[in-house]
Amino acid sequence: MEKIYSKKFVAFYDYGGYGPIPKRKDIAFYTNYFRSFKGKILEIGAGTGGITIPLLKRGLNLTALDISPAMIEILRAKIKKEGLSARVIRGDMRKLNLKNKFDAVIITFRPFQHLYSVVDQMSALMSIKKILKKGGILIFDVFNPNWKYISKGNWRWQKSNAITLPNTRRKIKAERRNRYDMAEQMMHEEWRFVYPNGKTEIIPLKMRFFFRFEIEHLLNLIGFKVKNLYGDFDKSKFKTNSPEMIWIVKPV
Repeated sequence: MEKIYSKKFVAFYDYGGYGPIPKRKDIAFYTNYFRSFKGKILEIGAGTGGITIPLLKRGLNLTALDISPAMIEILRAKIKKEGLSARVIRGDMRKLNLKNKFDAVIITFRPFQHLYSVVDQMSALMSIKKILKKGGILIFDVFNPNWKYISKGNWRWQKSNAITLPNTRRKIKAERRNRYDMAEQMMHEEWRFVYPNGKTEIIPLKMRFFFRFEIEHLLNLIGFKVKNLYGDFDKSKFKTNSPEMIWIVKPV
């Protein structure tokens, strides 16, 4: 598990290091998709509840799963604060040990990109397929590699304004830098946090990036059929310059 998802980072995860995260386009996509849904949903990589809370507010039957204890702690607190109720569990998508089966599984905000090897990717897809009911769906999103951003991955620190730490008056400066390894299909990133007392901490993050037919081949190998592939959360057609790959697939 990445150090960046430990307790040190997740306290201000929702702030993105650059101030509060703007309204996420994926929230409307998922809430609209499941507007009239009556089945059981498993959200993998629920994090601090960016999608979990809006779906629970719609009255959906959702189980939230994450691998990070620190994320789960924040998520449970948010659910309680909102007066909502949900099963929140710790788990690894590569080896889901769940008694219940689900009508839908969603992997929101790129957790699939933390599966670095083909073995891990196949293990996760096989694990998910086993817990899907007949006729169930899997939805997951990954970013579409963009050569413009890849070429700018020069390992130089990007400056940011100081942000106020949640629940305190202390300010912290968060900067990041990244680079892309094309041979490994890996985006390497580092976050540098400068605290009020002058202490500096650097925390690494890496994400595997995928190409369209690579994912389609993986899905075919495991026994999933592609129902839809969108290029953004407005359900636009996937094209070369699309920012996202949003996969909606069903077991064969």
